[in-house]
Amino acid sequence: MKFTCSTKDIAAAVSAASKIVNAHSTVPILSNVLLTATDDSIRVRATDLEVTLEHIFTGEIVEPGSVTIPARLFSGYLANLPAGILELTGTPTRASVKCQRSNYDFHALPPDEYPPLPSTQKGTSFSLDAKRFREGINATIFAASSEEARGAVLMGTLIEIAGNQMTMVATDGYRLSKWQTTLAKGLDDATPVKYIVPSRALAEAARNLGGAETVEIAALGPAGNQLAFAAQNTSIVVRLVDGQYPNYSQVIPAQFDRSVSVSTPSLIAGLRRAELVAGDRVSMVKVNVANQQLIITANSDTTGNAYEELEVEQTGEDLTIAFNARYLVEILTHVDAPQIKIEFLGPLSPAAIRPSDEAEGVRQMYVLMPLRQ
Repeated sequence: MKFTCSTKDIAAAVSAASKIVNAHSTVPILSNVLLTATDDSIRVRATDLEVTLEHIFTGEIVEPGSVTIPARLFSGYLANLPAGILELTGTPTRASVKCQRSNYDFHALPPDEYPPLPSTQKGTSFSLDAKRFREGINATIFAASSEEARGAVLMGTLIEIAGNQMTMVATDGYRLSKWQTTLAKGLDDATPVKYIVPSRALAEAARNLGGAETVEIAALGPAGNQLAFAAQNTSIVVRLVDGQYPNYSQVIPAQFDRSVSVSTPSLIAGLRRAELVAGDRVSMVKVNVANQQLIITANSDTTGNAYEELEVEQTGEDLTIAFNARYLVEILTHVDAPQIKIEFLGPLSPAAIRPSDEAEGVRQMYVLMPLRQ
């Protein structure tokens, strides 16, 4: 194969693809990106067998064909090239690159060893605004578990589609995030669908597709066990998690009997200061609500005592409850609102956190389990 293209275009494509590559893969070909030149376009693909990313850009094709190049090595090289035109010549065992006075040869592996693209047989499909898609992912996936011991299901994010409504849910058993929006194009079928998507795959989708206008999402394969996200010249195909997601609605109390409304930045700042004193593994802080005030306290035998006092709008009876400060701060930083509302049922029941004023077309809620005092 042989082609010429913009250094900017190929650097961006290979950089995005290289982030999919598993640095610890024991299969040599999976450490490479696959470049395929046909007609007037070049496709760059990377996969770890669970997530596959493909990016297309234009170039001048002299000789069609394919080549595989070590992903991180090639990405690092391209990142340090000046703007200009690059010429790449590939064989099954070597890739030669020329740019201005820079000439490099990279060892390659045969492209026919590269895993084929996942099934292109489309099933259920829907679409939504790409900016909202990115915002929803960022507001949700942080609550998913990062511990493999908890299992792949809790490391994933649940996507539910019913008509033209999409709900994303993530939980690690201690906190839960729930985000809902209206789709640009909903389901043609009235039957709701559910997918458990690896959260890291959604992070890649947000990073690579969030700058487009619209993201198209479709189930793939006869079993519908893969999900494809596509926007403009980039597509990401994800193998779905096989399993049953917890019934998250059981975690959310049906009703609450007291609440506070408080400044989001003020509460975050107070909690961060108190967390410095709490300092232990669970970063426990106590929250006392009484007389239109919210008082945060933390105590430690090694660091001292913390006391923070905030004015709030209180409804219902007084309450003292304890939380993991780190978890509560992380939730608050994902609520894009100057004021938040926290609802309580009792000192041992989960609390719900939501923006006081919802953004148009979005519903956002978080649930946090309390700590025993």
